[in-house]
Amino acid sequence: MFRWLYWLLMLRSILCEVQAQDENRVVFLPGAFQNISVTANETVQAVATGIPTEVAFATVQFHTQRHNVTLSYSTTPVFGLSSTAVDTGILLPLLPGQTSFTLFLLSADGSTVTGTGVTLPFSSTDPVPGGCNIEFNLNVDPNVYLRYNLFETTIQFAPANLGYERGSTPPSCDTSTGTDTRWRLQYDVYQYFLPENDLSERSLFRGVQAVADVEGMTENAKLIRTLSSTEMSTVMFSSIPGQGVIYAVIVRDPVLDTLASYVPVHTYGCSFTSKLDGCQTLGKITTKVFFTITGLAGLFICFFGHRFFKCELFCMGFSFSAFFFFVLITRTTGLDYDSDLDVFRRSNAVFWVTFCSIMIIFPIFFMRWPREGNITTCGVIGAYAVVLAMNTYIYTSLSYITLNILKRFLNNNFSAAFTDIPFQAIDYIMITVWVVLGAAGVVLQLYRERTRPFFPPSPYLMWLQERERRKTNVLDPSHHFPPLPNRLLARARQLTRRMEPAGEHTPLLL
Repeated sequence: MFRWLYWLLMLRSILCEVQAQDENRVVFLPGAFQNISVTANETVQAVATGIPTEVAFATVQFHTQRHNVTLSYSTTPVFGLSSTAVDTGILLPLLPGQTSFTLFLLSADGSTVTGTGVTLPFSSTDPVPGGCNIEFNLNVDPNVYLRYNLFETTIQFAPANLGYERGSTPPSCDTSTGTDTRWRLQYDVYQYFLPENDLSERSLFRGVQAVADVEGMTENAKLIRTLSSTEMSTVMFSSIPGQGVIYAVIVRDPVLDTLASYVPVHTYGCSFTSKLDGCQTLGKITTKVFFTITGLAGLFICFFGHRFFKCELFCMGFSFSAFFFFVLITRTTGLDYDSDLDVFRRSNAVFWVTFCSIMIIFPIFFMRWPREGNITTCGVIGAYAVVLAMNTYIYTSLSYITLNILKRFLNNNFSAAFTDIPFQAIDYIMITVWVVLGAAGVVLQLYRERTRPFFPPSPYLMWLQERERRKTNVLDPSHHFPPLPNRLLARARQLTRRMEPAGEHTPLLL
């Protein structure tokens, strides 16, 4: 019954093409992108023409940066026959002799929406993206669904079906699992990073146009993983707040050696409307002040940490204590706020054993040269603190060296996420800054401390020496000080004793 309604509405949309108003009508040519503006309370008629007869089905996709848009088979959206998202698409099986079709675009939240769209044609031998959907709204759903939180970003899509000729019945999805069914299909998941620290629409639309079709994905995006039909069609990635990422999926028929693409989906790991995880809060003044102070402290430690040993101990101890207690508080309360090898990603035990081993190896290595080891630590960590401070002004992926470790501490499921991050020109600059600052700090401190004792004396030893000196040196004024408990008791007695009037109370001695 649902399929009959589906085909009926398709025919209705085709017949309604000649009745649309010219000012609200946009014409698509196969494979050509078209920028569209949809105003509030307006319906735009999207007409795809010039479709060759060898095309068996086509997908229409439309992308906006932040506002939802509705793509529908009819002027009035119907549940199951329309799709609403910032990255949305609809797949249309074509009838024999059909060379055009019409869909309708509407603003979902009553605001003016600007976006870019394209129509992609596919032959009868190509797989049908989302052709075996049983979970999402559309009967045939070529969309990739995305959700994110502070820790991970998850994408999900419906299984595909084998291709078929125009007007014929689609192959059955689940009657068998043989090699002549959709179970032979494979899914390639791709990831494409937008330019760092760029939240503009122009950058997004340029990226979407680069990876919208099969050729663009394979040439420009990075293959992350290949899924078989027996695996869950869900993939997790590490969230990167403020970094634009496009996720795309290609379904592949290994027998016929044909490909078809799902509708790409994008995220910035933050919201343009929410204050909790808003993209605008990434550059708060308080955050910049905090990391600026951190950077200045790191710069001091990098060049003078060993000379002012107590200051170094305070900064290092404060950093590790803050890290530990942040993890502890976040794990026990409701607080919200490419080493991607499978052996580390899937096994927490292997990851943490390796991590702890690396942390132990360096102190053991520098045990023979404690001063040099401490100075090297000051240079590396101090320079990295400067890089973290610069991250609040100029985005860099180097901050995820520590953030991904922190996320794995806080989230039990983070081990299943792919932690690939973009590495672009700014990151090479930041690595250069890190290396130059660290090396300069190490060299300077080694030169300054070459004639000085390895380390300042221990505070405990200094206290013992001071106590011994006070015992033996009777001329030392501190030797005659009463013990601390006696001084405190005397002070307490003064608080409760009545004050005597000023004046002479003793007889004059002649």
